Amino acid sequence: MAKLLLSGYYGFGNLGDEAILASTVEAIGRRAPGVDISVLSANPSETSVSHGIKAFNRMSPGGVVSAIRASDLVVFGGGSLLQDATSFRSLSYYIAFIYLTKVLGKPLVVYANGIGPLRSALGKRLTRAALLTAREITLRDPESESVLRELGVGIDAKVTVTADPAFLLTPAPPTRTREILASHGLDQERDIVWLALRGGQEDGFYRAVAEAVTLLRSEGFCPALLVMQERDVPVSEAVERSISSQGERPVPLVKGIRPAEALGLLEKGVFCFGMRLHTLILSAHAGVPFLGVDIDPKIGAFCRMVGNPALPDPRTGSSWDVAGDFRRFLNGRTGYEAELGKSVPALRAKAAENIDMILRVLYSSV
Repeated sequence: MAKLLLSGYYGFGNLGDEAILASTVEAIGRRAPGVDISVLSANPSETSVSHGIKAFNRMSPGGVVSAIRASDLVVFGGGSLLQDATSFRSLSYYIAFIYLTKVLGKPLVVYANGIGPLRSALGKRLTRAALLTAREITLRDPESESVLRELGVGIDAKVTVTADPAFLLTPAPPTRTREILASHGLDQERDIVWLALRGGQEDGFYRAVAEAVTLLRSEGFCPALLVMQERDVPVSEAVERSISSQGERPVPLVKGIRPAEALGLLEKGVFCFGMRLHTLILSAHAGVPFLGVDIDPKIGAFCRMVGNPALPDPRTGSSWDVAGDFRRFLNGRTGYEAELGKSVPALRAKAAENIDMILRVLYSSV
């Protein structure tokens, strides 16, 4: 039996990365049910239960070595792993992992990665050297390919631009979606607008989001908060308090869900306001137009790719008016939905190419 080891940012409660893992396990299981899949995780027990596969502790040197040795192919990614914007320590972990795989004599592929930003000269040199050890590389966006070209990687044909694996995710069953909506007092027959927030902005931005809730309600929409990562709970709760302080009734807050459930819920919305990349990816996958916030280069790049708008990053000093932007978005909503209809089918097809690549290299390695 061929054995795969998946390595990424798994087990940290980030719904976007868990969507990558869930869609990858699901897609490989459909295409090659005989493949034995395991994963490195920060929370092995939770990951094993959630995804039905064997999980190793990513911070246990002995566990990582055992997992690599037991595999026929190591799959590195997806997600934005090779970047030093979060910290150089994070980049160092992934570079060390790639070299450990090489030392142990196991083939490695880079899977649907978003590369960068790489700000340090050392980070660029280490990343280039590590990537040159990969059998094949797929990237989730053209901007990442540009980064690799600048590094001098991918001159040959081993680099391919595909799409994020989350485009392969299957939504939760309708009965489960209805159950979650009902438990939060949400009527699926209403025009639900999902607000998926993220911390790190000035208080004025979130006050403006609270004001936008009033606008949405006046237009007949039903706004609801969707938490994509545990660390986003405090800011969502703060916005909810701000809404209540203005004399408005509370906004439903949905948290603690799994990726397939998030996709099922987004499908029941009429549009989404999101501040995390995978909120927007899953919204696009659901065919639901969205308004993003360009707080990360990968968000702006994705919005441009699928023809949906993004507000400028408030931290840059750019002028913004959330309520006004919501109103303009509402006026153009049908056009943005049409743009998704044009671009998303091709992205789903490209996402499937990631699985083709894994299986091709796997079967050539066993």
